[in-house]
Amino acid sequence: MSTKPRILVVEDQPLLLLDLIDQLAELDFDTMPASNARVAAHMLDGNIDALITDIELGSGPTGLTLARLAAARRPGLPIVVVSGGVTPSHRDLPPGAVFVPKPYRLEELLDALERQAVAHAA
Repeated sequence: MSTKPRILVVEDQPLLLLDLIDQLAELDFDTMPASNARVAAHMLDGNIDALITDIELGSGPTGLTLARLAAARRPGLPIVVVSGGVTPSHRDLPPGAVFVPKPYRLEELLDALERQAVAHAA
């Protein structure tokens, strides 16, 4: 029996967060939702296998700050950063993280996570 990874999903827009969580749940992924980087930072423990975060998260730290923290705490953690308003440069992203612009298809997010998991396994 294979188990799906647990994905921390960080999005400040409630409808977008619920939609992505629902789509991932339909594929039997275990998800942990967070609406801001402060809450998500407390969830960066051994119980997550990947991170998907929006860049613009309202007040407080950005998704880029969260992604860098996650990469520092959990080297090799697959990280996907998304945004509809900001396009980060390669150097803005932590090493290995992938940027996917909004609007995205679920398949794009899953492909980005899979590429990172394969790269880290090699």
